[in-house]
Amino acid sequence: MSTTFGILFSVKIAHSYYTNQCADFEFVIPPDTSFLSRRGKILTRTNNGIFYALIEKDEAGVPLIPVTDQIFRIGLQLKNPLFSNFTRQDFKTGTTPLYRNLTSPTNLDALEETILTGSVFSHQVSRATRPVTVILEDLNETVLKTVVFPDNSDSTPVSIDLTTYPSGIYTITEKYNNSTKKFSYCVDPNLTRQQVYAIVEIKIANSFYSPTPPVFSVRFYAKEETLKYYVVGKNYSSAELSHLSVTDAGYNEDARPQLQFTRISQGGFAANDISPSLLTDSTSKVVLFKSQSPVSRLEKPRTKIQLNRNSDLIVKHLPLPGINKSTSDIIIQISKP
Repeated sequence: MSTTFGILFSVKIAHSYYTNQCADFEFVIPPDTSFLSRRGKILTRTNNGIFYALIEKDEAGVPLIPVTDQIFRIGLQLKNPLFSNFTRQDFKTGTTPLYRNLTSPTNLDALEETILTGSVFSHQVSRATRPVTVILEDLNETVLKTVVFPDNSDSTPVSIDLTTYPSGIYTITEKYNNSTKKFSYCVDPNLTRQQVYAIVEIKIANSFYSPTPPVFSVRFYAKEETLKYYVVGKNYSSAELSHLSVTDAGYNEDARPQLQFTRISQGGFAANDISPSLLTDSTSKVVLFKSQSPVSRLEKPRTKIQLNRNSDLIVKHLPLPGINKSTSDIIIQISKP
């Protein structure tokens, strides 16, 4: 009997900043997923930044060892230390993005927030309200622990020890008299040690064995910020700076919306703008040009955003914030004798 390997599913990373494939991550396989791969005769490969799970099939294309309803967990380990400079953070600090296919077997749900932790951890009750009942459940909603805090009790953290339980997603529910609050914990000592940026959990369905296996896309989005050009003129008067403008002459060539800028004189800077005192001295003045709407970071720079003096072109291509800049504040120096 001959066997072959066919794609079971694949995972790719999409990022609105990049023109092509995002290659800022490595795929990390924790031990329980490695065990599932060995048991189910699954190979894992990465090609051009896309993760593939390949399953062994017989001559008729039937998997030798079906792994339906099993969960395949993958960690996304960040390789690019500048990622946060140009990426929108859509999750709370201290949590880890979690992507699962619970609603539709062949599509990832919206981003969830989980707390990545080892097998032993503490949960601090989030509210001072009492009484409260704290309930720990596994993925199947089996209750593993219940702690009751009666009236006037303190806020001692709830200690959790899951060393004898499998890695995976656990839920802690705080039940108050009139409300509940849920917390997701991803218990995975290996991924915790490696400090992965995000987690993908794929529950394998029978539909995966079809001729068209699912492609899952984890999506990240570029920052959108007000683009600010601080034009510092050495030996320029305020009147002379008033003749300057920033215009977008490249939007047609780039096939994108045109950017519009508002001029703000030195006395009209807002609290979140760079203070003029940090940009000027006795021989210089500054004028600020702000984009009228947020501007998304892009790997391919926008062309012909220009600095003009009346009808004269001073700078044909103004710089744009690169991946090494955490803000969209750009300082332009001009001078005259």
